Amino acid sequence: MSRPTIQTTLLGRLGNQLFTYSATRVMALESGCQLVLTGDALERFHAKNRLGCFHLPDDVLFKEDKSFNCRQKIGYFMYLCLCRHKNICQIADIESKYQKLFHRFGLILNQEGYLKPMPLSKGSWYALGYFQSDKYFAKHEELIRKELTFRTELFSLDAVSLGLEIHSNPKSVCLHIRRGDYLNDPTFFVCDNIYYFRALKQMQELIPDATYYVFSDNIDGVRNLFSKYENLTFHYIDSKYTDQESLYLGSCGRNFIMTNSTFSWWMQYLSDNKNKVVLAPSRWYNTNNPCDIYQDNWMLVDTRIQRDV
Repeated sequence: MSRPTIQTTLLGRLGNQLFTYSATRVMALESGCQLVLTGDALERFHAKNRLGCFHLPDDVLFKEDKSFNCRQKIGYFMYLCLCRHKNICQIADIESKYQKLFHRFGLILNQEGYLKPMPLSKGSWYALGYFQSDKYFAKHEELIRKELTFRTELFSLDAVSLGLEIHSNPKSVCLHIRRGDYLNDPTFFVCDNIYYFRALKQMQELIPDATYYVFSDNIDGVRNLFSKYENLTFHYIDSKYTDQESLYLGSCGRNFIMTNSTFSWWMQYLSDNKNKVVLAPSRWYNTNNPCDIYQDNWMLVDTRIQRDV
């Protein structure tokens, strides 16, 4: 008799994939199901499965496409019809209102925020969503951290050496600035230059002699942005590193200045410094999107409302 499964579609890039994995891994563990990750949506995000650099269990499978049973097909079609022409807040309301109904069709749905999981009965399930809350896996945090240790043998010697340097510095601060697609996105462009200036000022007060390791998708622009800080020490992380190597380097940090990015989130989460200082933006979105991504140990830095939103 075949083992029941929880299939889940990987959405987005590395940070989002880690949330999806961690949440559904715990669902599979607690229900006795086998976890199957599918890549049918990755092309839409111009992404690939980035989870091969972690110590995932051997029984976690990856398939190029999802497969529904008849019951799940009906439920998923109903879900798509209900969500048609709806914004993300309306979709969240639908997922909450009809959660029990979707469960009857073998579906676990959570696009944004946190929706308390219902107990899973016997049988196979399909999960879809970003699951961006550590509440989904907090009870099994030790296991998730163990499985999400990096397979550094897959990384360049240069990356591993730099990671050791960052980790050995008790005053290292990993500072992540995301530009690129965020600049023209009215929902996500929360962290403007003023936010980073405020965060640097606060971090200087907390850790006066900090060394800043800067990660960005526009490293030259960021170098110019911080050129006025002649009294601070910055190391700009080269774009030659892969996403997985960059996340590894970020996780080696002892303290953090975040942006509103899941990549930032996992940098600080995977750090082994129990006394880390984490500065984060006071808002995650410029909209009222459901959000349960904040952690209790973060110190929030005010962000001004963008004039064009």
